[in-house]
Amino acid sequence: MKQISIGLLIGIVISTLFFLTKDFFTTEIRIPGNHVTIRLLIDTKKPIEKIVLTSTHSNQTIELYGQTETVLIYPNSGEGEFKVCCLFKDGQELCSQRHYVEAGYSPTLKIKETEIETIDFY
Repeated sequence: MKQISIGLLIGIVISTLFFLTKDFFTTEIRIPGNHVTIRLLIDTKKPIEKIVLTSTHSNQTIELYGQTETVLIYPNSGEGEFKVCCLFKDGQELCSQRHYVEAGYSPTLKIKETEIETIDFY
């Protein structure tokens, strides 16, 4: 009986340590299901001043400091549209086409010198 108790105690301690360390060292981002995640890949040598997201449910502006990739996350409880515009430091503005999205979509866009290309959708 004593050996069973010790075995159960060791099992509980090992399980607890496993779940605690897994939670502490996980880099996974948990995004609510009613949000849209847009991944932007920067493939241009031209310096970017800012990126502007305009959507049915959110407007965001971010500044980049040399990143080659960024992620925009915004709430979208149902159906909607979004458009991403990139303002270069030389004054040129480059915009994507409007995209239809629903909650949970995760499109990937690539910003190039002359266009914003859709790489992946959903």
